[in-house]
Amino acid sequence: MSVPAAKTETLARDLRDLVGADAVVADPDLLRRYSADTYWKALAARANGAPLGLPDAAVSPADEAGVAAVLRFANERGLPVVPRGGGSGSQGGAVPVGGGILLDLTRLDRIVAVDEESLAVTAEAGVKGDALERELNERGLMLPHYPASVDLATVGGYVAARGSGVLSTRYGKIEDLVLSLRVALADGGVIETVGVPRHAVGPELTQLFVGSEGTFGVITRVTLQLAPLPAKRRFEAVSFASVPEGIAAVRSCIARGLRPSVVRLYDEAATRTSLGPVVEQELEGACTVFCFEGEPSVADAEAETALGVAREHGGTILDGQLGERWWRRRYEFYKPPHHPELPAIWGTLEAVAPYARIYDVYRAVKTAVEAPYAEHGLTLKVHFSHWYPWGTMMYGRFVVPDGGPDAVGLHDRIWEDAVQAMLGAGGVMNDHHGVGIKLAPYMRAQHGPALDVLRRIKEVLDPNRIMNPGKLDL
Repeated sequence: MSVPAAKTETLARDLRDLVGADAVVADPDLLRRYSADTYWKALAARANGAPLGLPDAAVSPADEAGVAAVLRFANERGLPVVPRGGGSGSQGGAVPVGGGILLDLTRLDRIVAVDEESLAVTAEAGVKGDALERELNERGLMLPHYPASVDLATVGGYVAARGSGVLSTRYGKIEDLVLSLRVALADGGVIETVGVPRHAVGPELTQLFVGSEGTFGVITRVTLQLAPLPAKRRFEAVSFASVPEGIAAVRSCIARGLRPSVVRLYDEAATRTSLGPVVEQELEGACTVFCFEGEPSVADAEAETALGVAREHGGTILDGQLGERWWRRRYEFYKPPHHPELPAIWGTLEAVAPYARIYDVYRAVKTAVEAPYAEHGLTLKVHFSHWYPWGTMMYGRFVVPDGGPDAVGLHDRIWEDAVQAMLGAGGVMNDHHGVGIKLAPYMRAQHGPALDVLRRIKEVLDPNRIMNPGKLDL
């Protein structure tokens, strides 16, 4: 529950006594900046002067002890706590829909240790992705994650939302890179998970908190697997006549043991109107960008083998410099003029499925939203960007140029139709952007009775239900 207006000053004073005056924000105008992440509905609501949620106070502790103290304080009083990193999430996971305390983690910004022998880094949750990468690169190392939000997102946010980066096909998503965690629990206790992952000392607690979006506890410190900067990155580009041919070619590459770090397969619409404009080249078909990296002889051998597989599937080999331009400009897809702005409506209709079903999911989503919303000017551009031995994911960006007076209702109908199409075709409704409030209404349809198991875990860890309420339908 939100704190009554008459008591907000008392709350702010108590929090200042707890963590210091410089760590507490209670001014209503300043609190507005915490009312949205990058979720479209939150941005639109704030722009219209009616935010989806406002905290009663924002607190930015300087260390883990301060985080634990805030949680203990909130738990004793039954106040909601919403953890927030860089605010880059697209699902509303950091929107304080129940008021209460916004826990800003960005002051937990120390890189604690870099173990160059074990190829591991330990960093506090508020360390920004780009700052961490610069530090590691100076040592000849990298965290092979590289999300599009690297200039905003934090290490804790990477893990809490189960994120992924452009190199995931070779190195895995963030859950594959997490070695251990420190977590502050709702009662103010702090735990540290086993220092190496997936070993036979009982259930894997680390993965319990990965993707939990602050509903089970607040991640305060993370130890992550690193990799050496590759001696070579070789980029290639291939045009396929159709999406199924492209998917078949990539599946065959992975089945043969090839490990590209990047595979970005754009459908025909995205090739023409998304990839082409960013790389400044007119392109047709289903264009695919590959990157192979590592020791030069290995990267070259993998690239040549992959090009041979592409030819077997009817692919036309393009100039590899197209892939290099994509790499240099890969973040431009998510910034104006390539990224929409209000009053447009936009969203990412993201789904993942086994190879046997992914094309059915793709067709189902296109059928559900393209023709039915054509009168609103909806466009849908899809690429397939994270590949696994068993399947892949589709990243479908839809845009409506101007939603008009019924923009929120239109947004919700598009999402409802798209998610039902994904699930109906046998897909999973998300790969790496988290759940937040956007996908919370569909968690029962996705998980079935297993959702009740998650809820029981939540009840044990957070009996007073203070941790990020309204998220994940927990």
